[in-house]
Amino acid sequence: MDWLVVAAATWLGFGLYWDGWAHGYALPDSFWTIWHAAFYSGFAACATVILGAIVLAKPRAASWRAAIPAGYEYAVAGVFIFGVGGIFDMLWHTIFGIEFSTDALLSPSHIVLATGAALIVSGPFVAAGRRAARGDLASQLPAVLSLGFLLGTFTFFTLYAGPYSGVLGAGSKPNDTTLVRTMLGVYLFSALIVGIALVALRRAALPFGALTVVLGLNGIGMILMRGHASFETQLTFSLVAIAGGLAGDLLVWRLRPSPDRALALRIFAFAFPAAYFAIYLIVVALRLGTGWTPHELGGIVAMSGVVGLLMSLVFFGSHVTGPAR
Repeated sequence: MDWLVVAAATWLGFGLYWDGWAHGYALPDSFWTIWHAAFYSGFAACATVILGAIVLAKPRAASWRAAIPAGYEYAVAGVFIFGVGGIFDMLWHTIFGIEFSTDALLSPSHIVLATGAALIVSGPFVAAGRRAARGDLASQLPAVLSLGFLLGTFTFFTLYAGPYSGVLGAGSKPNDTTLVRTMLGVYLFSALIVGIALVALRRAALPFGALTVVLGLNGIGMILMRGHASFETQLTFSLVAIAGGLAGDLLVWRLRPSPDRALALRIFAFAFPAAYFAIYLIVVALRLGTGWTPHELGGIVAMSGVVGLLMSLVFFGSHVTGPAR
């Protein structure tokens, strides 16, 4: 079932990012567009797979609740939330018109759809945790892809902030407004990638290569959706995302962070986002040039690490039990 949900979620994600691409180019839009059709048919595919599995299992189960595949309870809730959100979205567009630019990311109907989509695509990852599934990347690939889809939902709906909102660190010295906006985006993106990694670590579902897949696919998807840069620039920053994920994988391999290895966990949580933004800013400086001061560039790297460290305290503040060994 996991692979069927992954396939359907890929369809759903393609429709979502196609819709985002259309909004980015300000194409003529309405509720009845081909990208909306791709998006909602992707949802229909997810609903068919998830609810179909329940219907097939019901004759052997004591109740409809018992027929839900283990780990897919939230995904089922996501199907119904998304269905309500689709009706809400149609009514919202009819009454208030089509949203453009950042408005599309803030529309209440779209937030309901995002909540439903996030719950749906998380299904294979949660299910793998229920089975205490472990092993290499190949054996855990559905769970890893599910985690990537979850990050993709978050970064899509926070497109106004973070490394995909624009090229951070490029150009002349920023004014205070630009710098503050940049730092808020850094905080948000750092919290997202460390949060995703820590959730996986807590479920012992982070084999080597997982973060490379998660950040790499997310970066490629976000960059292609924006679509305004040259092919060379798109390729460069796709490689940055892959390199950032690989840095995270190497840190996991070397440090072996876990709730029982407190110091290793804290170091990983700090170093993972710091390494990502260090790679990002070095590439920006070498390829595009920068007029940002060393204080600003160094502060981005340092503060991303601080946010990661704080996230580890939120996730594991009362659960880490021993020193790193």
